[in-house]
Amino acid sequence: QVSPDGKILGATLVPEMQHGNDQSMDMKGMALFYNTETDELIKKVKVGNHPAHIVFTENGKYALVTNNEDNNVSVIDMASYSVIQTIPTGKGPHGFRISKDSKYAYIANMGEDSVSVINLETMKEEKKMKVGSTPVTTGITSDGKTLVVTLNAENALAIVDLANGKVEKVPVGQGPAQVYMDSDDTFAYVANQGTKDAPSHSVSKINIKTKKVVATIETGKGTHGVVTSPDHQYVFVTNMFDNTVSVIDKEQNKVIKTVQVGEIPNGISVMP
Repeated sequence: QVSPDGKILGATLVPEMQHGNDQSMDMKGMALFYNTETDELIKKVKVGNHPAHIVFTENGKYALVTNNEDNNVSVIDMASYSVIQTIPTGKGPHGFRISKDSKYAYIANMGEDSVSVINLETMKEEKKMKVGSTPVTTGITSDGKTLVVTLNAENALAIVDLANGKVEKVPVGQGPAQVYMDSDDTFAYVANQGTKDAPSHSVSKINIKTKKVVATIETGKGTHGVVTSPDHQYVFVTNMFDNTVSVIDKEQNKVIKTVQVGEIPNGISVMP
């Protein structure tokens, strides 16, 4: 992910296991930080085992990394590039988003049916919310009132009213992966990945207020990462099994361009 000021790129690195080398069994993952203007590596920060997603707080103070195999999240202080806190989560923490006020992180626990709500002022898990089977990642409205969660095993998007905890589910495509909440809080875009053997190839566009799918947009195979452009015109999605990125026109609800990229494109972020 790119930091809110556009100056830093954060990425997670999972070490490759070297067979026959016992030392490698305890190789921790890394968070890498790059200067987006010079492409230089600023810092490598050791985190936990199998780091998944990295997200910056809107105020630029912290970067959080979910450690999928350790069932916790590392909080990195961006002033010192050091881990200042490790907060326990549910089982198999994966994708997440942070509220616009930088106070809460909503972490999807893939190994169970919950979302961990992390309070970034107390640095503790405030509560766990049951949402549905195999949550992959989350999205949060700018007012902090509505949470969306992709439920991979249910082929659905959970829409959660954070005031009363009510969960409503909207059917989407096969094997949804990431979701991205538009900044005007009207639409959520869900990338339907499917599996490698049976890849899905679409994005579901959901109206959060009516809780209905308003469009299903054909993309490439294994659609995974999704993000919208700051100018509200485009949606960009990665297609893992086609090695492409689809550019979607939001007005037309269709792909207007396909860009070849490297192997197995996964996460995606837009420079502000």
